[in-house]
This record gives sequence, structure tokens and C-alpha cells, in this order.
Amino acid sequence: METIRKLLLILDYIVNSPKALSATEIAKKFGMSVSNAFKYLSTLQEFGFLVKNSDKTYMPGFKLVEYGSIILKKIKLRDIAHPHLIELLEKTNQTVHLILKEGIKGVYIEKLESAHSLPMLSRIGMSMPLYSTSFGKAILAFLPEEELSSYFETETFEKKTVNTITDPEKIKKELNKVRERGYAIDNEENELGIRCIGAPIFNHEGYPIGAVSISGPSSRITDTWISRYAIYVVKCAEDISEKLGYKKDKK
Repeated sequence: METIRKLLLILDYIVNSPKALSATEIAKKFGMSVSNAFKYLSTLQEFGFLVKNSDKTYMPGFKLVEYGSIILKKIKLRDIAHPHLIELLEKTNQTVHLILKEGIKGVYIEKLESAHSLPMLSRIGMSMPLYSTSFGKAILAFLPEEELSSYFETETFEKKTVNTITDPEKIKKELNKVRERGYAIDNEENELGIRCIGAPIFNHEGYPIGAVSISGPSSRITDTWISRYAIYVVKCAEDISEKLGYKKDKK
């Protein structure tokens, strides 16, 4: 078992290294002889997990890409998220949404309601703008700069309610706040009488593929409760992101 453990540790170290590594470097890192390090590296190379370069250094092999592709096809966001959404529902007693980013819109792929939930516009399969929703702003705040710029050039910002922010510069300032605190707030911007708190879900590459949000009447999601609820929303999104292979320290 110790041999298998060391083999996996070496593979993980090489995968996360910014450069290709030699047997000597691996030997030094793991406190072993160069000959032993070479044996581990040769085994990983034999099975396609590593590729040996002409300078005798090693880098991750395409077998890992192949496995990654197979795993990603099998992953179903809704199934992975469900237990975490249930937990969020129990902690907040507010309507919980799971959203997937589709182009410049967000699509509801799950909706859980509590006994205290009020009727809302949202329904599974429905798409909503990103700029007027908490989940949307949570996604926008963490998009790559080039894609975000393209979004502002493409989207037509229309008033959904009297509170909807439609000025691109004001939206950008709002997104700066979202980045700082890790969650977004919809202050009756998409539906009057409803406030929402959203946090982004990242995939294994650190890309915001979707979000989690809670929604409820403004009378219950007050300024006092927002910071309390936000802790649960962010934790839920982080737990789901982790299940998708996201490592926060790499963002």
C-alpha cells in the first residue's frame, strides 16, 4: 500500500508542477534514491500517465486527459449538487435555485422550496438574464476578462423592475463588490418583493459554470439576515465546486 501511495503522490506532484521534472528532482522531493524515483516514473510512463521528454524530464501524459474527459461526461451537476442544496434549504428555509450558465443567460436546473416559500416566477428550464439576478452577477464577476468585455458589448440591459441596474458602469462596480465578498445580491432587481443571494460554482478549470442562490420575500431576507445567509450560500457553492474538481487556491 505504501508503494501505491507514493506512486500517487509522485503523480499528483508532477501534475501540479508548473514545469516538467527530472528523476533527480523527484528523488530529492520524496527522499528516495534516483534509481527508485526512476522506477516509479517508468511505471507511470508505461501506463500513459506520464510522458518522458528528450531532456529526461517528465510531464503529465494524455492518459490523464482521456480519463478527465470520461469523468466529465459522467458528471451530472444536478446530482452532485442535490445533497448540498437540501442542506442549504434546511439552513435558510428559503427557496433554493441551482443555475447553469448558458451563453449570456442563466438556466434554472433545480428549484427546491420550503414550507415558507412564496410563489415566484422561476421554474426549472427557465432562462434569466445575468445582470439582474444574484446568481448571474455571481457568475459575471468571475468570468475571464475577455469574455466579460464581450458580454457587455453583446447584452441589452433592460429594466426588469424599478431597481434593475442597467448602466454598464454601475454593473461593473457591483461586480467588483461581488468579487470582494464572494457573493452577489439581487435587491428586487429581477422581481419586485423578492431578494436573492447567489454564489458562483466553478468547474475544475476555475470557470464559473453556474451558481447557487436562495430567494425569498424582502421582508425575510433583510439586510441583517443577508450576511448570515450568505455564509451558507457561499459554503454550498464551494462544496459543489470542490466536487467538480475545483481547487480554490488555484483561482
